Amino acid sequence: MGHQFIDQSVNGINMKVLVAGSGPPLLFVHGFPLNHQMWQAQVERFKNKFTVLVPDLRGFGASEITQGTITMEQHANDLNTLLTQLKIEEPVIFCGLSMGGYIAWEFWKNFPQRLHAFILCDTRSGSDSEEGISNRLKMADLVLNHGPESISASMIPNLISEATQRDHPEIAKRLIEMIESTDREGIAASQRGMAERKDFSDEISDIQIPTLFIVGSEDRLTPPNIMKTMSAQLPHAEYLEVPDAGHMAPMEAPDFVNQAMEEFLASS
Repeated sequence: MGHQFIDQSVNGINMKVLVAGSGPPLLFVHGFPLNHQMWQAQVERFKNKFTVLVPDLRGFGASEITQGTITMEQHANDLNTLLTQLKIEEPVIFCGLSMGGYIAWEFWKNFPQRLHAFILCDTRSGSDSEEGISNRLKMADLVLNHGPESISASMIPNLISEATQRDHPEIAKRLIEMIESTDREGIAASQRGMAERKDFSDEISDIQIPTLFIVGSEDRLTPPNIMKTMSAQLPHAEYLEVPDAGHMAPMEAPDFVNQAMEEFLASS
């Protein structure tokens, strides 16, 4: 099967989702403020063995924008409805990066029967500090007033490692294009939602499904020690550190990450 980028009506909005391949369902949930395109290398690798589902979340990419606050629970509800609309009944492998991981906890909390396994990249289970909350709300205001161009370049050092910036300038360029194509209302709404997200630190030890944690060794936003600690809390978790990568490990080191995902999926 080729790629189809299709429209679905989801909880009152129009949601776009890339569907490719056939086999067990593998759901890729993008980070902030990006869209489904960040998973391009994973789609190419996994569509031969899996039904790959890659949505643009509410407020991002080609999906409809809603104003105000979009909570992580709302994103999880959207994904549940999307799976229903696509007639996906088999439990999914849920792969989320950063904000996609925050959504994963809510998805697990609300729809545990939907899950077969987790692959969680460059994310955390804790909520934000007061400073973190304040920074998110400042960014929301900045973007509403001055557009995504006001944050795109300054986000890059937090998203990819120095090595990636030096050796793969095209990755920085793609990220900037994704950020700048994102609607300002969509960015603000999910920033507000992340600012008020729940703390799952004490709950994730209840996650019973096989889980792979992947983190870039140079990740500044969710550093390796945070993800290593999480993986130690889960009964069925594996931990992988990606050398020389930052917060966008699947984009920065696609072959390394894809190989690890493939081995994990073969055993779970």
